[in-house]
Amino acid sequence: MTSGVPDETPYGTLVVVDVLRSSSTITQALTNGARAVITFRKPRDALKFRFSMRRGSCVLVGERDGVTPRGFDYNISPLDVTRDNVCGKTILYSSSNLTRVLAKLKRRKNIIVGGITNAKAVADFLRSKGNNVTIIACGTLQGPTVEDLAGAGAIAARLLTEDLTDDALIAVGFYRNPYWRNLVKRGRITKRLRELGFRRDVDFCLQPNISSIVPGMRRGRIVNLALES
Repeated sequence: MTSGVPDETPYGTLVVVDVLRSSSTITQALTNGARAVITFRKPRDALKFRFSMRRGSCVLVGERDGVTPRGFDYNISPLDVTRDNVCGKTILYSSSNLTRVLAKLKRRKNIIVGGITNAKAVADFLRSKGNNVTIIACGTLQGPTVEDLAGAGAIAARLLTEDLTDDALIAVGFYRNPYWRNLVKRGRITKRLRELGFRRDVDFCLQPNISSIVPGMRRGRIVNLALES
């Protein structure tokens, strides 16, 4: 297993980690019965695609710099993708970081979205497949983020019997620090979310292993791969 950044050449199964908040929101949406998630690099592309969908069959979920884009139904809050809001619907999704990274990986087939809330489920799924794994901590255009290091560590910590790279071992060490939550809450993304009124989102996204969902790419859509096991 290796831990890297999007500009490196990844291999095997890719696990993309965006703890605050895409990984948690997509996982929670599938938990609450969303049919699938379709990602878009730019919000305007999601808005255009909506017109190809049957009325009432989709919802638009997104943010730019934490702010809901014009014309979208919800921000990327895991608390907004409730069963009432998303069950039976396809989510058209655009975010500052996750969809930027996924756009660079659009030709890759084996992509999973992992975080802290579903770390165990993702690690169990990876072990069942036995493939090489690259964990990509999304970070931002400004650089790495402490919460994505924690998310990568939460997954890698359950793969310690595998051959881990030094990067992965560093992430594991960080996640096993008893003060990792306090450190994440001092990070710049947490500070920005608090400014925008999303304090509760941060607490939700830092709950380990509350979901058994394994979001992964199938034919251009993110679905629950755990149903295939």
